[in-house]
Amino acid sequence: MHRPQVFISYRRDDAAGYARAVHAELAREFGADRVFIDVDDIGAGQAFDKVIRREVGASQVLLVLIGERWLGERDGAPPRIHDVGDFVRIEVATGLARGMRVIPLLLDGAAMPTEAQLPEPLRALARRNALELANAGFAADIERLVATLHESLHGPTAAPLLPVRRRVTLRAAVAGVLLVGTAVVAGAWFVRLGPAIAEARPDINGVWQAEVTYDWPNARYAERFEFAGESAELHGSASFLGVPRGLVEGRFERDTFAFVTRTREAGADGSGELVHRYRARRVGDELRFVMQTEGGASSHLPLEFAARRVAPRT
Repeated sequence: MHRPQVFISYRRDDAAGYARAVHAELAREFGADRVFIDVDDIGAGQAFDKVIRREVGASQVLLVLIGERWLGERDGAPPRIHDVGDFVRIEVATGLARGMRVIPLLLDGAAMPTEAQLPEPLRALARRNALELANAGFAADIERLVATLHESLHGPTAAPLLPVRRRVTLRAAVAGVLLVGTAVVAGAWFVRLGPAIAEARPDINGVWQAEVTYDWPNARYAERFEFAGESAELHGSASFLGVPRGLVEGRFERDTFAFVTRTREAGADGSGELVHRYRARRVGDELRFVMQTEGGASSHLPLEFAARRVAPRT
């Protein structure tokens, strides 16, 4: 009997619909016996914690589906992720402790949890490069996720990034979920690096600082960028208005690299989200950035600035 190779971790009251849609596509690609999801794969009367540890231990990749309620916030008590018996905590902690590839999947713009929000066994999760699942481009996005998993499971030469093979409709992807009254759309934006691009990754790991003047009065800030990762991976943080924000969608495109951060903006009409898109190229001792901010109450022009390294890579 084949052991699962991909383990889908999610909180039921946060991401059940997404989990079912992703499972359906991955099971079609890799086989149902290679993709673990608790609803289908833990039988009646079995001990959840023992099965979870066994199946995570038998897998190669852990997908962590993170929505707005992933931490498990509750009134009058710390979030459930801090409970030692929380199943999501057990899944993620087991995967990280084994050194397996753990891929956070951010749902509908959910923010990556910070290290301060996580218990000690899970803090390394905040430093993992994340993908996003959104509500557009379902077939193409799932295809890219599949390509990423092929690379993780079989090596970089086994998974060329092909045009979309399956014209999957959202209705077909969530048909099983609709039967129980849940509708969902899911997607991921990820560019897989081929070996040549991975080898050409610029030397950017370490800490960089830039003086950035934003497009409103008296808005000059010393912003700090911390980059880490190897080969195709890019993770770390970039500050906005002096506050560090975790990187998502980190990717390389030949001699340039790009990433996204997010900021919550409070206004008279309530809170909203700003999306900051960065693209950079190393030129000599500098990183030359172009940054575009989207969302919020007003439009913003692209900003250009340069950063210099202030601490070497570790």
